[in-house]
Amino acid sequence: MRKKLQCTIIGLIWLILLSIIDVSAAPLRIGIGSSKSLQEFQGMGCGAMFYEEHITSLAASNDEKRQQELYDDLFAKVNTRYLHLMIRATHEPENDNDDPLKPDFEARNFAYCEHTIAIAKAAKKRQPDIEFLATLLTPPAWMKTNNAESGGGEEKATLKPKMELEFAEYLWAFLQHMAGNDVPVHYLSIANEPDWPHDQPGCFFTPDDYAKLFDTVGDYLDRMAKLYPKVPKAQLVGPNTLSARAAARDYLPPLQRKAGKHLAVLAAHDYDMKGERWGDMRKLARDRPVWMTEWCSRDADTSPGQINAAMAYASAMHAGFNGGVNVWMAYDWVYPPRDGGEALVHVDWGKGYTLNKPYWAFRQWAEPLKPGMRIVECDVSEEDSKIEATAFLSADRMLVVHLTNNGHSDVAVQVGLRGGNGVPTRDC
Repeated sequence: MRKKLQCTIIGLIWLILLSIIDVSAAPLRIGIGSSKSLQEFQGMGCGAMFYEEHITSLAASNDEKRQQELYDDLFAKVNTRYLHLMIRATHEPENDNDDPLKPDFEARNFAYCEHTIAIAKAAKKRQPDIEFLATLLTPPAWMKTNNAESGGGEEKATLKPKMELEFAEYLWAFLQHMAGNDVPVHYLSIANEPDWPHDQPGCFFTPDDYAKLFDTVGDYLDRMAKLYPKVPKAQLVGPNTLSARAAARDYLPPLQRKAGKHLAVLAAHDYDMKGERWGDMRKLARDRPVWMTEWCSRDADTSPGQINAAMAYASAMHAGFNGGVNVWMAYDWVYPPRDGGEALVHVDWGKGYTLNKPYWAFRQWAEPLKPGMRIVECDVSEEDSKIEATAFLSADRMLVVHLTNNGHSDVAVQVGLRGGNGVPTRDC
C-alpha cells in the first residue's frame, strides 16, 4: 500500500493510513480530542482455532526453520496480548466417574492439545506476557440432548439435565492439562455463540440457562482452586454470543443477576454489527472490561492478496474501539488457502504459508498500540465520508491515529487536535 500525507510529524503523533492520500484536493477534516473520557485500550488478540495442526505442520514436515519463521511472523512481529485457544469435545469420550470433584481423565485423550501447547509455548517464548483465553465450542456428545457435537440447528441442542457439574469438570480438566504443560489459561469462556442455533460444533443455551450454568461453573472453579491449588483459576468471560446486541439485550442482564460475582469480562463476537451494541455493553460493564472476542471477513474474496478483506478488518476494528471495546480479537491466525478472509495467514499444510493483506492490516494496526492507552474521540467533518478514524493516546502524550479510506477515490485529510484528555491543540 502506498502512503502519502502532507503533515508535520511532531514527535507525539503516529499516523497509520490504510489509504492513498491525494494532497491536491480540499482536505477532509478529522478532529481529535475532547473533554469526554473514553475507554482504556487493553490489547489485541487472535485465535488458534480449528486449524492448529496447520500451524504446526511445517515442523511435522521436518521444516523446522520455516516453522520458526511462521511463529515469528505470528508472535514476534505482531503486537498482540492475547491468544485464543479452542477446547475440543474429545478429552472425555465417556464419563470418567460419578464424582465431578474427583477427576480421573486419561492423558491419551488430550492428544489434540499437543498442537495447542506447541503454539502457546511458541507464543510465550516470543511474548512472555501473552495471556490465553480458552473457549469450549461444545461439550462431548454424551452430555448433549442430540448426542452429537453439532449444535443441532433449529433443534437447538443443549446440555442434558443434571450434567452441569460434569460440564464444569470437563472445562477444569482442560485447565489442569494445560497448566501441567506450562501453559496456564488466564481466561475461560464456557460456550461459543450460545445464542445461535447452528450445525457446526456448538451448544445452545437460553439466557437464563446460560446464567445458571455460568454460576455453577464459577462455583465449581472456586472449589477446585482450593482442592488443586497448583492449577491456576481462570477468570470467566461471557456470554461470548455471536451478537453483541443479543449479549447486551438478552444474556447479560440475567447473567449479572445470577452469576455476576463470577463474571470478570463482558464479551461478544461482532457478526451482528448494528446499533450501539458496544455502548450498551459498556453501560452494563461498570468497571469491568468489554472484549470483542471474534470477528472475521467471511465473504468470498478474490481481490489481490485479499485486500478487500483487509479493509473490512480495518473497518471492524474502527467500529469496535470507537464503540467501546477494550480488547479486539481477530478470529483465527491460520486457515488453509481459500477464497474467504476468515484467517490472517494461509498455510499450505507442511509446505509453506502466505501472509495475506488482512495480516498486514492487523499487524499495522497493532504495532504502535500499548495497553493503558485511552481511546479519544474522532470527528469526521463529512457524515457520509468513507474515511474512518480511531485515535489512541498514551499517558506520556503519544497520539496514534488510524485512518482508513473505504471508498474508491483519493481523499485529502487534515488532522486537527482540539485539546482535552491531554491532547495538544494543533493542526497537521
